[in-house]
Amino acid sequence: MKLNKSLWENQQIICLTFDVDWASEDAIKYTYGIIDRYSFKTTFFLTHKSTFIENLIKNNYIDAGLHPNFLAGSSQGKNMKDIIDYCLKLCPEAISFRCHKYFDNNDITEILYNEGFKYDSNLCTNLELVDPFIHRSGLIRFPIYFEDGAYLLHNNNLKFKDVKDNLFSRNGLYIVNIHPMHLAINTPDFSYMRKIKNSVSKKAWNNLTFNELEHLSYNGRGIRTFILELFDFIKKENLPVLNLKEVYESIIH
Repeated sequence: MKLNKSLWENQQIICLTFDVDWASEDAIKYTYGIIDRYSFKTTFFLTHKSTFIENLIKNNYIDAGLHPNFLAGSSQGKNMKDIIDYCLKLCPEAISFRCHKYFDNNDITEILYNEGFKYDSNLCTNLELVDPFIHRSGLIRFPIYFEDGAYLLHNNNLKFKDVKDNLFSRNGLYIVNIHPMHLAINTPDFSYMRKIKNSVSKKAWNNLTFNELEHLSYNGRGIRTFILELFDFIKKENLPVLNLKEVYESIIH
């Protein structure tokens, strides 16, 4: 198979993706409200049952893939088969995945490829524009360009106007990965999020309400303010925004 990469040879293509990461229902609703306001297409990678997301998928408002957690102590199952079975029940028609914390090995990719998965986005760069490629398993892999967590990890500038020229300096496929809880809380740095997680139980974290999220939200420049400025830039520049399935379908034809 030879991949057709002509879609982004002469332009910048934005592909917005979201790792649900056990976000509360209200955090998911808050996130989708922002996406809907900008009328952006997007792909959600699912970790758990969400009635709100189920309705979005049912009405074709979003593209969806799976977000299996193969790490020890996973809430999705005790072994690889159980975890995959659990995730498939979330979205039986899914043909894409991204593992939690980008966990990866040959067994996982080969099993999921044999299960009928066509592509993944299970590699995260540090602001490196890397074209999709064919993985040894047969999957097509879509490397991430920008991840909110990685951007915070490296203490990058949260004032978008200061970095936009460097972030979007050439034509290519820009795959963006955002986490609803980072967005809702407007995380300014990892210590801020860690303090919140350490102060509540896992159950409470998974059920944070709009009011609680607003109370916890950082009142200043954080990853949400940065992402909103990014979204404004995308709209102003009229950059094409595709979901991951659309990019996949363009690359194999």
